[in-house]
Amino acid sequence: MAKKDSARAPRLDEGKKLLEQWGITLAQLQAQHLTTASLTERLGHDPAADLALASLLGDYVAPEAAQTLVEWETKTQEKTLRRAIHRSLYKLAQKGIHAERPQREPQRSVLTPIEPEGYLSVMDGRGDRLIWLVKTRAGGGLHYLSALVNEPEGMRFVEGAEVTRKMLRTMRQEMADRMQMILVDAPWRYCDAIMHEGYERARARNGKEVESYPALRSHIAATPAQQPAEMPLAAGFDPNAILADEQLLPTSPQLFEEEEFQRWLLDPERMKPYLEQISQAQESPLVLNRYQQQDRMQVIMEKAVSEVFSPEGSKVYARRLQEATLYLAATGRGEAAQRALAVALALQQSEHGGKGIPFCEELVRQSISLHYQVEQRHEQEEKPGSLIMRPSEFAARMQAAQRRRMR
Repeated sequence: MAKKDSARAPRLDEGKKLLEQWGITLAQLQAQHLTTASLTERLGHDPAADLALASLLGDYVAPEAAQTLVEWETKTQEKTLRRAIHRSLYKLAQKGIHAERPQREPQRSVLTPIEPEGYLSVMDGRGDRLIWLVKTRAGGGLHYLSALVNEPEGMRFVEGAEVTRKMLRTMRQEMADRMQMILVDAPWRYCDAIMHEGYERARARNGKEVESYPALRSHIAATPAQQPAEMPLAAGFDPNAILADEQLLPTSPQLFEEEEFQRWLLDPERMKPYLEQISQAQESPLVLNRYQQQDRMQVIMEKAVSEVFSPEGSKVYARRLQEATLYLAATGRGEAAQRALAVALALQQSEHGGKGIPFCEELVRQSISLHYQVEQRHEQEEKPGSLIMRPSEFAARMQAAQRRRMR
């Protein structure tokens, strides 16, 4: 302490001389020819003068002196000046002058647990999405846990490893470049809950391929996973405002213009009963005019929408679309994200499943149309001497039909 005081003394003396040149003295303060507010204008002009000002205020026994010192303390990080301020505040406190000092944020303990990080991809047409959990290791590097989780089937694959931050960035970039799969930041507790839920569903069907999950997860979190909550909304998204926007649902089929949604086709096996009904209607011995055929097709479509978006199906697709909302917003597609959220909210509130929700009706219509045309092509190929439609021609017809529907 003696060394610090001896080093401080010359600077303090130099500062006092500057204060005298400026006409700043204790007598002037006591006579109220100067105010403490006027002293703040001098702060920062000279380090030595700053020390002298802090020391001077410690001798000026007045509440405004203590208040000025406290304000200075919050504005400076210079250690020598802060020590001078503390000394003066102590001197004033000894004389009964106290000033309320703002509470400093407690320093973070080195033992404070480090929160994991969550990453999430958009779901594909089958309902698969990739989920990552990452946590900093005590000895350096990262614990990495990756799982492929289907909605609603559950976890299909899981792996864990120790990686570096650079390796993690490289993996994300390679997935984006080679597989067009972008992983966006997501709340880690949501990712953890979805992983755990997927594991429980896989275990219920004796999924041996994911039995290592509990041991791998123990490197990320020691406490049990929470129950899956609703997907957190993207920043700035207000569900009430989304529901009030009358343009979002009618334009929701425009989501199929996004690359990710172009793969959201229903499975051929799921569509098989409706394809058979369409074939039976067209091969019926009854002579139906064009309008009757359209009516029958419409009935089949409505039945498909109702059954695909049953209460359980609506729940599945609401979650898929909520996750898509976060993904679209994170990749700079705010308008598409709003449409996805509008459909998710509509499914949550609907008493008739997907009926009356344009996105849901279009999903069923596109799926049936594509699978039906594929079946028709196969039948034509099997007939001797039949005209075979080339893949390029088939794709062109599908695109043209889709454009007509979107108008």
